[in-house]
Amino acid sequence: MIERFMQKFISLVLLFLSIFSASYAKNIRAYVVKVSDGDTIWVSTEDGRRFKVRIWGIDTPEKFDSGKLRKDAVRCNANIMTIKELGRIASKKAKELLAHSWITLEPKGRGYYGRVLGIVYLSDGSDYGLKMIKEGYACVYWKNHKKSYLMAQKEAEENNRGLWSMSHDLMECLCH
Repeated sequence: MIERFMQKFISLVLLFLSIFSASYAKNIRAYVVKVSDGDTIWVSTEDGRRFKVRIWGIDTPEKFDSGKLRKDAVRCNANIMTIKELGRIASKKAKELLAHSWITLEPKGRGYYGRVLGIVYLSDGSDYGLKMIKEGYACVYWKNHKKSYLMAQKEAEENNRGLWSMSHDLMECLCH
C-alpha cells in the first residue's frame, strides 16, 4: 500500500517537474519597463508577471557603486568615475535598444542574486547581447556565453567600436 502510494507520489512529482522545466525553457514575450544598466532590465510579461532579468552572456561596466566596481578599479588600476562613465554610456545604448519595447526572453536559469538569467531578442529577432558586444558596449561574460560573442568582441576591439574607442586599455582590462 505504502509502496504504491510512493510510486504515484513520485510519478506526480516527476510529472510536475517535467511540466515546470518545459514551461521554464519556453521563450517569454515581455515588455521592457526599465533598463537598470547595460546588462540588467525589468520586464513585464503578457500575463502580468514583473521581474528583473540579468542579460545572459554579457557584462557591461558598472555605473553604480558596488564591490564589483571597486574590484574592477583596483584590478584595472582605473579611476572609479571613469568606469562609471563607461557604464552610463553602455546603459544609454541599452535604453536606445530596449526601453519601452517588446522583447523575447530565452530563460537560462537564475543568477547569484536570484535574477532570471536570459538571452534577450529584440523585436526584429536579433540577439541584444551580441549586438551590444559587436557595437562595443559590452564584454563577453566569462562564465557563460555563445561562441559568436567571442568573435564579436574581438571585432569590436580591433575596430575600436563603442567604449573601445573611448578607453581601449580600460576596456581590454575589463573584458579580459
